[in-house]
Amino acid sequence: MKVNIFALPQFSLRFFPIWRRNYMVWKKMAGPSILGHLADPVIYMLGLGYGLGGMLPEIGGMSYIAFLSAGTVCYSTMNSASFEALYSGFARMHEQRTWEAILNTPITLDDIVLSEMFWAASKSLLSGIAVLMVIWVLGLSHSLMSLWIIPLALLVGLCFAALGLIVTALAPGYEFFMFIRTPNSI
Repeated sequence: MKVNIFALPQFSLRFFPIWRRNYMVWKKMAGPSILGHLADPVIYMLGLGYGLGGMLPEIGGMSYIAFLSAGTVCYSTMNSASFEALYSGFARMHEQRTWEAILNTPITLDDIVLSEMFWAASKSLLSGIAVLMVIWVLGLSHSLMSLWIIPLALLVGLCFAALGLIVTALAPGYEFFMFIRTPNSI
């Protein structure tokens, strides 16, 4: 059998049942997950935004907490997609061997990778919406322009999910992810 390593992926709609499977598993523990998506930005906004921001002057007419809120959206969406693609993807691939079981069906590896990318992007979207809600509740923005966070969170999620899945495919173990997670946290 001759394999062409330069062939483009053959995506199909068969990725959706895998995405749905990940959603059904997540739905069982959705409460703590959503709480985590809300608690993280609230801690950053209150602790750093109001605490540290109270000691800093406005720069260019923008308060520190307004500046921090934009960064928190980016960090939260990036972090959510990266974590899902790295740790959860690795667990499904190596520990639980879910991917191996799925490959015994008519679904291809291309469909699995696409579904993992869209699942991580979906979690990133959820995280972006959670941060947007925190921004609105704290009164930092009420502009309709802030709704552009929704498609942005999806695109950021797709990008970081793709990078995370590449690292997941090459990783020998969980400790390998520190090479990726540490620079993301700085």
